Amino acid sequence: MIQIYGKVTYGPFPITYSSSTNCESACFKLDYCILSWQTPEGSCYHYSYLDQSDTISLVKTDKTEGSIVGFKTNITGTSCPISYTSMNFKMTIPTGDTYSWNKTGNSWSFDGCRDGWKRFDRIDGITVCMSAFKIPSLRRSHAPTWCSTQKNATIVGMASIEESQWVHGQLSSTYSYYAYWVDGTLTCKLDTCDYSTLNYTDGFTTGTAALNLTTNFLVRASGNSDQVMYLTVAVLREFAPKTMYPGSGGSAADGVVCGYQLKN
Repeated sequence: MIQIYGKVTYGPFPITYSSSTNCESACFKLDYCILSWQTPEGSCYHYSYLDQSDTISLVKTDKTEGSIVGFKTNITGTSCPISYTSMNFKMTIPTGDTYSWNKTGNSWSFDGCRDGWKRFDRIDGITVCMSAFKIPSLRRSHAPTWCSTQKNATIVGMASIEESQWVHGQLSSTYSYYAYWVDGTLTCKLDTCDYSTLNYTDGFTTGTAALNLTTNFLVRASGNSDQVMYLTVAVLREFAPKTMYPGSGGSAADGVVCGYQLKN
């Protein structure tokens, strides 16, 4: 923990801790705690990455204010740094992912997305962080569990062509077809899909914006009867620039896209 004189200027979901005498040390012992704040009035607040807040902001203050914040951060070497001013505050969570604080002058901000995860501010006001993971021969039935157990996230749907194009840019393959599972199912028959059956389970994705048949969604001839198909973002070299394809639930893909919603 690195402590400085400072105060939180914006931070939703503070957790009140019962004692201010060990505010910082208690945060250090809690896996979920990323920041402690001891106020001049003697209150102690902890902030958890599990709350997935859209941002936390704080500013350095004068010692006379009596307000102290504590950053949980990775420190290289075996000794405490002489000064915090040249440090990049970064914390590793149990999944192996990291969160970093952004410093501007005497202020720090935390944007809610893990390092390397992409932030999308959707037109419906929802903000999502997502990342694509290569998992060879991944069955669709195993994809949601992988996201939840390995990344504390959910398999995420594509709300726009922009999102699916970003995921497509993360795929690297020399094959003509290569795909990652994303959230979303719909019923297809022959070369058409029934959009009224479209269903997302991540809790924050809606709509068909990413499933534009002209520009982004490829549907190929399937069976003569209705089949539930599972959405993927795929490399479709012969049909570029399209990026989405409905796959069979019984087939395997090459990875999965996980994500989570930021809250405020």
